[in-house]
Amino acid sequence: MRLPVTLGLAVALAIASALWASAADPPEQQVRGLIPKIVRAWESMNTGTVDPYYAKDADLTFFDIAPLAYANWAEYRAGVQKMFFEPNRSLKFTMKDDLRVHRRGAMAWATFTFEADVVSKDDKSSHLVGRWTLVLEQRKAGWLVVHEHVSVPLGGS
Repeated sequence: MRLPVTLGLAVALAIASALWASAADPPEQQVRGLIPKIVRAWESMNTGTVDPYYAKDADLTFFDIAPLAYANWAEYRAGVQKMFFEPNRSLKFTMKDDLRVHRRGAMAWATFTFEADVVSKDDKSSHLVGRWTLVLEQRKAGWLVVHEHVSVPLGGS
């Protein structure tokens, strides 16, 4: 009789330990805390503020609302500066409460939806509803974005 009780207790402890470990995964929590910082950096409309969060490898692709794709961080940085930051005065993101973070070893991905309010330099306001996916890699410098996809639903928002 003692063997089934002991075995049952061992199984229950193993399950509880696995659940606790996944809920308290420090690297995953690091990524979870990093995502709002990345969003706030974009709100600064200053590529120098955004730079530290992104990997600079020459072969990394980034997808934004427009154009279709950027071939690397340097291209993304220049394109966003010209097409979005220069013609606008302010940008405010509101992250929805649907942030999901998943980690597998040195890789992690985060998904969430957002609303954005943009004010142009000629005082025209725009409102966007969109989705954002970040793929991050843990490197010596910390977690860096190695791929990003920002989009709005078909037909706009």
